Amino acid sequence: MLAAYLVLGCARWSGLPAAETEPWRAWQAPLGREAALVGRIYDTALRRFVSPAEAIERALHRDFVLLGEKHDNPDHHRLQAWLIDALVRAGRRPAIAFEMIPRDREGALAASLEAHPGDPDALGAALDWAHSGWPDFSLYRPIFASALAAQLSIVPGDLARKEYIRLRHGGLAALPETERARLALDPPLSDEARGALADEVRAAHCGMAPEAMVEAMLNVQRVRDAELADALLGAASADGGVLIAGAGHVRRDRGVPLYLARRAAQKSVLALAFSEVPSGPGDSEEPAELASQLGLAFDLVWFTPRVDDEDPCEHFRHELERLRAPKSAPQARAH
Repeated sequence: MLAAYLVLGCARWSGLPAAETEPWRAWQAPLGREAALVGRIYDTALRRFVSPAEAIERALHRDFVLLGEKHDNPDHHRLQAWLIDALVRAGRRPAIAFEMIPRDREGALAASLEAHPGDPDALGAALDWAHSGWPDFSLYRPIFASALAAQLSIVPGDLARKEYIRLRHGGLAALPETERARLALDPPLSDEARGALADEVRAAHCGMAPEAMVEAMLNVQRVRDAELADALLGAASADGGVLIAGAGHVRRDRGVPLYLARRAAQKSVLALAFSEVPSGPGDSEEPAELASQLGLAFDLVWFTPRVDDEDPCEHFRHELERLRAPKSAPQARAH
């Protein structure tokens, strides 16, 4: 069926050069490769599956293309790079904004691009990626290699470290009123959207995060989404911009698209999320029905194999339990 989609899609897309590779046929993640959803792209508006060629055609007609990922899945990054290559082959030259690059690394980014143009490894070293807390640079290398090969603008999108600290300690009140207005943080999220985001934060911390921490993280998430939108708006070329970020940031209901709409309603946005196929009984459900359930917050959802089935709550149990442990009183220093 996927082959049929590709043939039909490429017939409609005959004006563009064919892709040199078919990355969806060379999965790196090991689990769920035989699942019915793997390699398929679900359009939530049309409520049907579309071909990769149709997804690219859609992206070509949007000012901003937001590519949401699961950070440790290599297939997500290969497909992000392939989509950027496809846009370039079609004559587009968008700026590429990265959630993984904080604003305070802009100087290091610029210096590396000037001293070592076209060298993704030099760029990774200049950004001190190995100590950044993100998955290994080798996973993201294909995206940087594609952007550098096409000489696209690479843009830092995340908050600087000092901004994180300010928000965690002072919340949104720590932001000047002019900054809140510039980022379009008001009005606040609806109660429904805020509650759903809070539930996700709790689930991500396996129910062990104190409520005060949940509240602080909600504020940080909102400002990060607004800053990512700001990075796209500030750096977008005549051909718009592409965002590389976690899937939660590209949600239409409360992520970057919300802030793009508030600040540039005339600009069009495509929110495409890469999603690992679920494990367990859900994999046997009707593919279209399951895809619809999983992709409501996005325009397109591209399904890939899973990296692992490890329970993150079990893996990080000791670290998470420390969140709930009472803080011991500080001990007096010996004189």
